[in-house]
Amino acid sequence: MKSDVQHKQHWAVGTYIDLMLAAIVMQIVFFATCFWVGWNGSDFYQENLEEIQYIIRMQLGLGWMMCIISGLGFSLLPLIYDVPGFEKTVMRIYVGMNIFGQLLIMASIVFGDISLFYSLATIGLTLLCTSLVCLAQPAMSIFKSKNTNSDKLGPFSYSVGLIMPVLGIITIGCWVARDSYSGALEISESLVMDFFIPLAVTTIIISHFNRRLDWEIINPKHTGKIFGIFTILLLLAIFGEPLANEGDISTRIFAILSALPYLFMFIVINPKKIIIQIKQGNPFNKMILASLFWLPFIGIAAYAEIMNYVETTDIMMSYYRWILIFGFSFQALWGFAAYLHEDHKRVSIHRRNSQWLILIAINLGTIVTVISGASSWYSGEKLEQYPRIGIGFYALSYLLILIYWIKDIFFSIDEWYRVPMYYDKYLANPERGSGFDLELSND
Repeated sequence: MKSDVQHKQHWAVGTYIDLMLAAIVMQIVFFATCFWVGWNGSDFYQENLEEIQYIIRMQLGLGWMMCIISGLGFSLLPLIYDVPGFEKTVMRIYVGMNIFGQLLIMASIVFGDISLFYSLATIGLTLLCTSLVCLAQPAMSIFKSKNTNSDKLGPFSYSVGLIMPVLGIITIGCWVARDSYSGALEISESLVMDFFIPLAVTTIIISHFNRRLDWEIINPKHTGKIFGIFTILLLLAIFGEPLANEGDISTRIFAILSALPYLFMFIVINPKKIIIQIKQGNPFNKMILASLFWLPFIGIAAYAEIMNYVETTDIMMSYYRWILIFGFSFQALWGFAAYLHEDHKRVSIHRRNSQWLILIAINLGTIVTVISGASSWYSGEKLEQYPRIGIGFYALSYLLILIYWIKDIFFSIDEWYRVPMYYDKYLANPERGSGFDLELSND
């Protein structure tokens, strides 16, 4: 197949590239917003702490992280299911609404005015949620074709897209109902951060090893059962909190429920089989592998915090969330995106360069998180704030990812192919793209 672009990349050729660029820019916006809040600890932030924390976490979960997830979906799912590619108009509407929503959320916090905060935050969150609802049509087109090539991942493959529009509706509904129902924001935040993100990132990890590398770490016949059990465990962990608060279950049972999903998936993904493949010299993405091994640490940290072995202040995000967001999700998403990008460049998997600096920066930041939590456990003292050295490592990884993508998109002289290597096996007519029907074209 000939290259779609000769001798240089073009940012508008692949739909995933648009969304990757949006994600890295909005990462900087998110980091700047968090820095502003930490630097300007005024009465405005203290008096509206719950709403500000919630809106920042939605800026993270429904903002740039969702851009990466959507970008991967826009690029791969039409190929995997061999259905017509998603309309570029839908993608542009999605990314435009997502970016403006994040910018309005940032503005609502930076201005420091209570009336402006609620107005701008509501508009910004509405844009983020509406952008997800816009993905309902392409998600349904994938779902209707789910039997075509779903053997490697089963419901993991098509369920994420179906959940996204529903998640958008629930999120904006909980924001509107926050004054009427005291636990609305907590449930909404948990559905995004503790249900959707783990489910989506786990899907990406399984996709890399099971589908892309064809290691069959999970028997395709069992993916439906595993998906069902994992989904139930995640939901039990979420709804265990209100049950524990009402005294219907003990704190220890709630802690166990919170740890179970992550320990279960770590075992199911079969790290032993992965290590055997690595020892045989088979190539893989190191960032995705590293993210997998943070899964049990998420479960252990969640258990420790619920049992009050590790204590933090109300201002600080819980330690298991730091590991979940950065060590696990952030790392796996960018690792998968980089691997896909090299697939588009048709770089042999045996001579791909590992992004060592990014890998080291992310994992050092997460190691700082684990050590800080362990220190709190050992000393019995409440942690007042997240260690600055950890934030420094994460900020460095942000910068390195920005440099990597800008360099590789705007200054690369490699050829770029519309259909990435490996995925053309799903297409009846690879030169024509996904969903091309020769008989219909002749008619």
